[in-house]
Amino acid sequence: LMELGLFPEEAETGTQVLFANFGEEEAAYLLPIVAQLRRQGLRCELYPESVKVKKQMSYANARNVPYVALVGADEMRDGTVSLKDMVNGEQKTLSIEEVISLISKNA
Repeated sequence: LMELGLFPEEAETGTQVLFANFGEEEAAYLLPIVAQLRRQGLRCELYPESVKVKKQMSYANARNVPYVALVGADEMRDGTVSLKDMVNGEQKTLSIEEVISLISKNA
């Protein structure tokens, strides 16, 4: 497929943001947010299980995911996301709309 140029271009580019999974409650909260970002054309995923954050960060690094979104009790209460830039290590607390804007701008 690649030799013929038939491989979809979007399949060659990976996940733009990985949502860390802290447990069932957080995962249930995040599923509509993941769907919202996907509707905006962003490539995102929710880590499939609740394991140590270090393992989830290692997964993101291994797959060259540029951003990891961390959503715990405080973020759920405030309707925000702590977004970690995996390149420079900077972490910001943003609204969902700001996350969409930032990732779209840097795509």
